[in-house]
Amino acid sequence: MPARQQLTATDREEISRGIAEQVQGKTIAARIGRCPSVVSRDIRRHGGRLLYRATLAGTTAAGSRRRLKTRKLDANPVLAERVKSKLRTGC
Repeated sequence: MPARQQLTATDREEISRGIAEQVQGKTIAARIGRCPSVVSRDIRRHGGRLLYRATLAGTTAAGSRRRLKTRKLDANPVLAERVKSKLRTGC
């Protein structure tokens, strides 16, 4: 089983099919080669068995991964220039 790898669109489609077939989460997990906890967590996060949609789950998950905080070097040009200078000189 892949360690800490994101669910793919194909994985989510298989989860959606499994839900439609009223298959247990453990069985769905075995089909896609994931831990049952990963499958149940994804189902729970994206509307439960009644509302789960593969495309919507993928879109929502992608939005959650976005970085909301401004990077320190983007917010502070003086610091960014100092880091660049140090990198150029090898210090």
